[in-house]
Formats: sequence, structure tokens, C-alpha cells
Amino acid sequence: MTEIPRERIIEDVSTLKALADPVRMTLLDLTMAQPERTWTARELAGIVGVLPTNIYYHLNLLERNELLQVRDTRVVNGIIEKHYGAGQRQIVYQRRVGEGADGPFDIAASIIDRLRDDLYFGLKKGTMQMSRDAPDAERAVVSCGFVQIPENEIAAFREELLALVARYEATGVPGVKFTVVAAMHPSDI
Repeated sequence: MTEIPRERIIEDVSTLKALADPVRMTLLDLTMAQPERTWTARELAGIVGVLPTNIYYHLNLLERNELLQVRDTRVVNGIIEKHYGAGQRQIVYQRRVGEGADGPFDIAASIIDRLRDDLYFGLKKGTMQMSRDAPDAERAVVSCGFVQIPENEIAAFREELLALVARYEATGVPGVKFTVVAAMHPSDI
């Protein structure tokens, strides 16, 4: 079994461009939710609703950027069939030293845009609710809070926040899939 890295730090534009597509993000979400599992191109195409002939463009781009791994190959009817799996368990976006100011802003904006779109379509389709009375499996929570953290505890707070997400990512226990977006930044407010 191929070792799956816990975290992939994204700091280059070409990898960000590979992520800038709903089909590719869905493929990543799916594979990262079940990191030990593998899928064929045909299986993935059926799940994301893309023709099998069109899925290869997306898979190749993700593979080239090491976001997906080819874990196995088989010859089926004279054709090599690849079995894909997640290249990491979680993705962290980080700015490179010396990178212009637009890079980090673009990363944050794309995450926020994706969150907005997911909430919009989930609420519209009725697959999620924002009511406190909603069943736990359907309840979406969006919250913004302001905290004061002693300077010598900032790193520990950040690590605890990321560790909480990682604790549930690594369980492998079947359950309801949630998207968790964590943001922490100094506030001028």
C-alpha cells in the first residue's frame, strides 16, 4: 500500500490552476474523503457525471500535479486501466516567500467562493439547512468569531484547530461527509 501523505502544501500557481475547476475539486473531495480507496476513471466519471472520455483530461491534470496518485494498473481488453487514489489527506494553501500579494488573496478568494457556492446549492437543493432544529447530518453552520490569543499561544491554537479537522479525517469510520473551512487571521477590527 502506498503511503498517503497527511498534508499537501499548495504554494505554486500551476497546482492552484489544477484546483480551479469544479470537476477536479469534486474528484479531490471524493478521493480525499476515502484516502485508502482507489477508483477507475470509469467509476469516477460516473460519480461526477462526466463522460468517461472527458474525465481523463481532469485526472491527468490532477496526477501531473501529484494531487492524485496512480496506485495500480491493470490491462483490461488490451487497454491499461489506472486505479486512482488521493495524493494527500488534506490540502493547505500557503504563499511562497517573495510571492506577490495577489497569490494569497486569490487562494483565499477561491476557497471563500467555493464555500459560498456549496452553501448556495446545498440550501437550494435542500440537502442542507441552517436551522438549529435541523438534523445534525443536514445542518450547516457558518460562524465568525473574534478571539484574543496571547502571542505565545498563537501557534498552539492554530495547531489545535488543524488537529481537530485531522482527527476526524483520519478515522476511516463511515459517516456523514462535511466540508470544514478554517480561517485564522489577525484582525484590525
